Amino acid sequence: MRGYNIDDYIGKRFNHLTLIKNLNKLDKHNSKLALFKCDCGNEKELVFTQVLSGEVTSCSCKKRGKNSNLTLTSVKNKKMEFYKNQTQKNNKTGYTGISYINGKYRVRIQINHNSKHIGYFNTLEDAIKARKDAEEKYFKPILEKYKAD
Repeated sequence: MRGYNIDDYIGKRFNHLTLIKNLNKLDKHNSKLALFKCDCGNEKELVFTQVLSGEVTSCSCKKRGKNSNLTLTSVKNKKMEFYKNQTQKNNKTGYTGISYINGKYRVRIQINHNSKHIGYFNTLEDAIKARKDAEEKYFKPILEKYKAD
């Protein structure tokens, strides 16, 4: 199998989970599965890298009840955060979704993890306007949907 050697982590604790055993099997996405024991006593098969990265912190027991840190509001906020404009640190133009390639400004926007090509523009000002128009067209309906909920 590729990636991490799960056997090196047996007995180690990750948030509310402790690794019990390497299951030596893959899920439908070819991710390694391992058996974890939660603080609540439940044992659950989970994707090892999701636990290692902190994406999964418990068997789901922490999501239930009043003490839940995963509320409807926090889910909405995370979805709203997804649609915020964040410029990558290696971006040379200083604008999200705009890159300078072969003497032109390329504009793209990402919707639900799918990149949509908007076009190539001769000036940065035209590219910025196209990006703002695309944000208005694609992001506004999504943001309004979550604000209404």
